[in-house]
Amino acid sequence: MAQNSATANHVVAGMDRMGPLAAPALPLLREQLALPRRGGRFESVDHDEELQRLGRTLIARLDPPVPGAPAPRTP
Repeated sequence: MAQNSATANHVVAGMDRMGPLAAPALPLLREQLALPRRGGRFESVDHDEELQRLGRTLIARLDPPVPGAPAPRTP
């Protein structure tokens, strides 16, 4: 995903199938989601939005917030 952005959707879908084993890749996922533009399949808006949605879902599932901690700020 970092070396070939066209694979991003496939990589994130694979991470989703991996479940908790994908947790070590969370920093890369956060880094990719922070980019102003992601490649994804064919660099289309629909695929980018799908990538962002699934990426955020994975982050929430694999790294849930600590109870009582303040909610993260959204840009």
